[in-house]
Amino acid sequence: MNRVSFFGLGVVLLFACNNNKVFEEYYSIPNNSWHTDSALNFECMIVDTNTEYDVIIKVRHSTNYSYQNLFLFVHQNTTDTIELLLADKNGKWFGSGLSDVRELVYILEGKRKFSWNERYHINIEQAMRYGNKEVITNLNGVSAIGLSIKKHNE
Repeated sequence: MNRVSFFGLGVVLLFACNNNKVFEEYYSIPNNSWHTDSALNFECMIVDTNTEYDVIIKVRHSTNYSYQNLFLFVHQNTTDTIELLLADKNGKWFGSGLSDVRELVYILEGKRKFSWNERYHINIEQAMRYGNKEVITNLNGVSAIGLSIKKHNE
């Protein structure tokens, strides 16, 4: 196979692997310090009511992140508090990545069906507490939070 054909095949595979994604957006956290008052608002339009989707939260953080977990307030129709485990008790990071940046992928909702022409809103806030601290005002080590919606594959 010549180089041009090989390159073309690579481009086709790249797009074929991403054809299930209908929405993806990231918010970069300024100075890798997520303030407790900084809510991240995601919004998109989903029009296909016959398809099941996975709603995925993605967390990019540094290996200098001081905690094993990350608590989030997730506001949709209701407010949920979720805990994401970023590392095991020995400090081994669960997310993938190179160097000192890791990304954890968390399926918030699997096989979700949306209503016709539904505008989907989700609001995410950091909800970290530690010891006797009522709140961790500036959570250091988080560089970006993303939301991805893709067609569910069995």
